[in-house]
Amino acid sequence: MAAGDFPGASYLVAGDGGILAEGALGSAVLRPERIAAATSTLYDLASLTKPIAGSCLAAVLSSEGRLSCDDPLSRHLREWNPPGDAARVTLLDLLTHRSGLPAWRPVYIHASGRDEYLEWLKRLPLDRPPGERVVYSDPGYILLGFALERAGGAPLHRLFAEKVARPLALRDLLYRPPRSLRRRIAATEAGNRRERVLAGTEGDGYNGWRAGLAWGEVHDLNARALGGSSAHAGLFGTARAVFLVAREILGPGTGLLDERQRELMRDNLTAGLGEDRSLGFLLASNPGTPAGSGLSRRSFGHTGFTGTSLWIDPDARRLYVLLTNRVHPECREIDMNAIRRGFHEIAAAL
Repeated sequence: MAAGDFPGASYLVAGDGGILAEGALGSAVLRPERIAAATSTLYDLASLTKPIAGSCLAAVLSSEGRLSCDDPLSRHLREWNPPGDAARVTLLDLLTHRSGLPAWRPVYIHASGRDEYLEWLKRLPLDRPPGERVVYSDPGYILLGFALERAGGAPLHRLFAEKVARPLALRDLLYRPPRSLRRRIAATEAGNRRERVLAGTEGDGYNGWRAGLAWGEVHDLNARALGGSSAHAGLFGTARAVFLVAREILGPGTGLLDERQRELMRDNLTAGLGEDRSLGFLLASNPGTPAGSGLSRRSFGHTGFTGTSLWIDPDARRLYVLLTNRVHPECREIDMNAIRRGFHEIAAAL
């Protein structure tokens, strides 16, 4: 923070004996006013949404018999009838990023809402056949969210509230936060400089770029085009709320997940495919992960573009949550993973 890499942070470190350290530093908002960060600050969790909502909901719906992770995507999305290899993509392919779908596309330039997104993604060519190689994919988790909604019979934000947040009594982990919570929310980017660069010439002529500050609304534009709720991004939460979900994943928890589901979240399901991944998580057995030297090689975790991360060490029985809004007020190129490794090294010594 002293270097100006990000304005503020909230953190939590816990073990079997309970919370070991919890606190907040710096500012949650710099513009249009300065608001201090607090442990009650809600952060845009960005891609932490993938394991916390996408994977957890898949596990819960599986336990209810509403889906199997081995199901073809087409079993839940009847409209999913693309030509070629894409027709055989499974939910597990999406959950482990081995579907063959590309890493990212600015779908919002071409489509709006779930029906248009599904039609556009159906025409998107795969980069490789399913199951051949791991490539982290936002479009894959967007499709996963659509399948979860069909299997669960409700919109994603409602499914998450009913099947994850409510059983854990979590009021501070939600999609589409109401405006009444705005002053508790960490602001993110003013404008869309980062996504405009990523979109390149594909964005020429697009008139939907965000003009103002993202404060209380999701930073990710694909999630915004889907009404603020997607399995790839959209959740807002506090470090304490993220910790309470992570405790269920580490186990034994309160019964939200069973032991087999927890195994799938920590075991390598993509051996030999270029990157070790479990059900929704990156494994520390990969070289150069944000886990760093402070965590065991059996650790697993996830990060979010806005500057968030969660890592779980099953050997040490430790949980590490670090939430920042490093894209506020603008997106800067920093080595956020180096900062995460430093945090883990310090926190592991507690």
